[in-house]
Amino acid sequence: MEIPKKEIIKKMFKSIYGVGYIILFLVGLSFILSATINAYLDKKQSIEYKEAVATFYSSKPIETYNASENKFETEYEGIYKFVVNDQNYYASPLYTKGNTNFKKTLKIKYDPTNPNVYVIVNAYSEDYLIALVLWIILFICLRNGYDTEKKYIEYYATHRE
Repeated sequence: MEIPKKEIIKKMFKSIYGVGYIILFLVGLSFILSATINAYLDKKQSIEYKEAVATFYSSKPIETYNASENKFETEYEGIYKFVVNDQNYYASPLYTKGNTNFKKTLKIKYDPTNPNVYVIVNAYSEDYLIALVLWIILFICLRNGYDTEKKYIEYYATHRE
């Protein structure tokens, strides 16, 4: 006895697996939307900006308190230097916190009227990578879950006792 595909999908999304897949889908979607919106806003802000290369200058320790472990932890923030009109400016991108292996150089775009205002070029590529990995995992889970549910429903539809 063949069960219509529409019924299989309906039963699948009524199951606990369907709820889990929907939650995974929404989490993956939020990562992609966040990365895309941030990249778009940076690109829009930096249309008239000039590009420069910032070199690693130093790192600064930052003490944070971890309440769950009841102790202080040290993270490191990278500080990068770039030169505009023979004057030094410093950039401190947030995404390097917690990592002591800093990149030697970063591409930045700065506002020519105020070089203290800058954006990091491709700063959200790590977010895109996380989103891509989440989407691949999501696809595999959805595919396996769909196949499993389909086999389960077909088996019990044909083996009623």
